[in-house]
Amino acid sequence: MVVGVLAALAGLVKVRYSYTAVDSQVFRLHYRWTTAICFICCALVVAKEYVGDPIECINGDPTYIKQITSYCWISSTYTINSTDDHMPFVGPYRKDLHEKRYHSYYLWVPVVLFIQGCIFYFPHLIWKSYEGKQLDLLLQDLNKGLFDEDAEKKKKNIVSYLKESWGLNTHYVSVYYICEALNLCSVVAQMLIMNKFLGGLFMDYGIKVLSLINANDAERHDPLITTFPRLTKCDFMRYGPTGTVVTEDILCILPQNIVNEKIFLVMWIWFVFLTTVTSAWLLWRAVVLLNPSVRLRILEHLSKSKLTQKMKNTILSLHLGDYCLLESMGHNLDILNFTDILRGITDSVEEYSPLAPMETGTYKPFYTPNALTDTIPRYRNLGFADTSL
Repeated sequence: MVVGVLAALAGLVKVRYSYTAVDSQVFRLHYRWTTAICFICCALVVAKEYVGDPIECINGDPTYIKQITSYCWISSTYTINSTDDHMPFVGPYRKDLHEKRYHSYYLWVPVVLFIQGCIFYFPHLIWKSYEGKQLDLLLQDLNKGLFDEDAEKKKKNIVSYLKESWGLNTHYVSVYYICEALNLCSVVAQMLIMNKFLGGLFMDYGIKVLSLINANDAERHDPLITTFPRLTKCDFMRYGPTGTVVTEDILCILPQNIVNEKIFLVMWIWFVFLTTVTSAWLLWRAVVLLNPSVRLRILEHLSKSKLTQKMKNTILSLHLGDYCLLESMGHNLDILNFTDILRGITDSVEEYSPLAPMETGTYKPFYTPNALTDTIPRYRNLGFADTSL
């Protein structure tokens, strides 16, 4: 079962050699890798062939142990703050000395992991729905082949479109940046939710586990056992021979927690890594947005060539939305084609309106209802190449 699930999830993280990238590597960490990790962990939790039954309970009379096990599973088990070295957390309970800590999360672990995977995919779903393969249509498969007889015509079409949409791409880019910010909000919110789900033990869970490396064996306190106990207690009440309610003290084994403790350690490490990388990336985005010279260096790096002063002046005068569209092209096109597009924009710079709107404009999509009569290439047969997807 697990092998089949993992094979189905391989599509999320498989390497794609010929496609148009409309997002960043950091964005893909969220909707590809993190979503896949959540779904894989969900499959491992429900795989009985690896851990057996999720709970096994023990009492003195095996006659109705199956019913007791089912009861303890659905009603949750508990541990106590016992200091017994031989059987920690499950010794004899005394109301004046001990406190009960109930554990019911293990019923919902697969559901929570699945929902987390869906939430991590949601910002990508928003962006994918809004973007609508506009960049792919604009590039006209220029990024999907080494030899294209119509490359020059396609590059002219791209330059013509950029002239037509000058200053009107801000809204398109704004939606993308909002989706990137949603990624950070998502991972932070899910860490807080996970901490609540595990009774406040998730936020420092990884730190405590990693601290065991240098801990003294005599003073070592395993946070894995504290957060995910393998032995728990359960109170099962039944009627005795005379009708009196008898409470039985049941010992339960949770084999599933052996898997849970590893899964949530991996999740903690990954969430911390993802939060750090995403925060750094958004800070870098802010630097790029506020500093035109940085934008110039990025496009110069993508073109892998020394730009002329006229080309630099053109890039520095670009609106933010137009720059981001150009940067996306640079990540998809080869050096020669991208440099030719920069040169084409520069050669026609006098046709740009210096008074183009600076405020958030309405994105002019590459596909319009007049696609059959427009001179700009859109979602139609161009006569020299089929751009339909």
